[in-house]
Amino acid sequence: MSRWLHDDLKLGEEVDVEAPSGTFVFTGRDADSVVLIGGGVGITPMMSTARYLTAMRWPGKIYLILGFSAPRDFIFREEIATLTSSNDNLRVIVTMSRPGNEPWSGAVGRIDARLLAAAVPDLAMQRAHICGPPPMMDAVKAALLGLGVAETNIKTEAFGTIKRDPTARGAASSEIAGRVFFQASNTSTPVTVDATILEAADGAGVFIDNACRSGTCGSCRVRLVSGNVSMAVQDSLTERDKADGYILACQAKIRGDVTVDV
Repeated sequence: MSRWLHDDLKLGEEVDVEAPSGTFVFTGRDADSVVLIGGGVGITPMMSTARYLTAMRWPGKIYLILGFSAPRDFIFREEIATLTSSNDNLRVIVTMSRPGNEPWSGAVGRIDARLLAAAVPDLAMQRAHICGPPPMMDAVKAALLGLGVAETNIKTEAFGTIKRDPTARGAASSEIAGRVFFQASNTSTPVTVDATILEAADGAGVFIDNACRSGTCGSCRVRLVSGNVSMAVQDSLTERDKADGYILACQAKIRGDVTVDV
């Protein structure tokens, strides 16, 4: 966001700001310990959690696992040292993927299954939060799953936003999965097998609020009135949301005809 603010935003332009949303939070009530994994500037939400838990004198173990390209990229280095000195329950593991000639005596390489297994006792029983570049998050999540961590105990944060240009022409599938009926808008449209409900709404001129388009912010949450969908990511939905029939339009791919309350 800071890059966009500096490079694109012009003096005098108006900006809409939404309240915080999503489920990428940890207050200490949901588990007895937590693993916080950050890649590059993905350290930022991890620092918020580490600060909060330290200030609250939370008694659980905090494993802060960080990956950077080189020591010069190690942000919050001094603050982490201060937090570590004041919180005996905070363990910090830092690795550099390309330290080069810079002085570094710590781990070298990416955050992988070997590093995770060595850093965290009883890893399969832990709750883990991940934030970083998408390839890093995908690789770390796969490693955690391979080490026995339950998918419901793995939380991810959107690293930037995914925007789609509805006018773009690509090699999309022409196979139709069904039709989506937007109940409030009294509009229906066919949906291809590789398209989401949000993409179908874009094409049909139906507005669904959205932000990250990666399944983590929850802005595009809508209620499924009928039909079935599949979702690759649904991190921002609570168990109550799911019980009440809510889905994420940016992730939902239809299985036959569906109706949504939009």
